[in-house]
Amino acid sequence: MKILFITATRIGDAILSTGVLSELIRRHPDARITVACGPLAQSLFGGFPAVERIVVLDKRPLAGHWFKLWAETRRESWDLTVDLRRSLVPYFLRAKQ
Repeated sequence: MKILFITATRIGDAILSTGVLSELIRRHPDARITVACGPLAQSLFGGFPAVERIVVLDKRPLAGHWFKLWAETRRESWDLTVDLRRSLVPYFLRAKQ
């Protein structure tokens, strides 16, 4: 199972989202997870064993960081996306869930 986990770009919010990621890993132990997060949170999520890739989101004008995320993840076939930011990226990726 391939999961895209989109979390906050700010470190405090990213720390709070680690519980959600831990639960995803518990429920899907064989999942291959890509995390999209801010630059300060990159090392935080790199310590999770199921995380195989991290996409660093630097905030850009006119929501350019969301376009970057879409461009870097659109070629993948996602079984599940968890978007704690409520962006439109999962809709455009056409994830199964």
